[in-house]
Amino acid sequence: MSANVRAISSRVRRGRGSLLVELACGSFFFTLFAVLAVQMGISLFGAFYNDQACRDAARAAAQGQNITQATQQAQTVLKTHRVIGGYISSPSLQIPIVYNDFGGNPPVATSPYVQLTTKTTMTMPFGPLAFFNAGTLQDGKMVFTQTYTFPIVRTQ
Repeated sequence: MSANVRAISSRVRRGRGSLLVELACGSFFFTLFAVLAVQMGISLFGAFYNDQACRDAARAAAQGQNITQATQQAQTVLKTHRVIGGYISSPSLQIPIVYNDFGGNPPVATSPYVQLTTKTTMTMPFGPLAFFNAGTLQDGKMVFTQTYTFPIVRTQ
């Protein structure tokens, strides 16, 4: 009878040991997935934020009557998208912008347009991990660039 009791108690102890291994492995993978989720979330927000700022700046630049006015209006809009602190930098306008009004005489089936590019830099919170080649990775920082083209609304 004592042999059966020893056999049963040894099986119970083996079961408890495997639970501890599962808990250790599960904790490791949970931590890894949590870090990846935070990293990916901030990366997606950085790309979205730059895209939104570029679209707004291009829309404002399309209201300008010349390249100087278009550049000023785009920079003014980008000031409203300023970021204070955090992992993401404020979007910046990449100069020069393309302002093509065709001298007031656009070719047939072509409209005057303005094209501009913005750039936002994001500091990676958990080191240099890049996701799906979403941006350019330099020294633990992800650089997002976006270009938009809008038709010019008012010409001289």
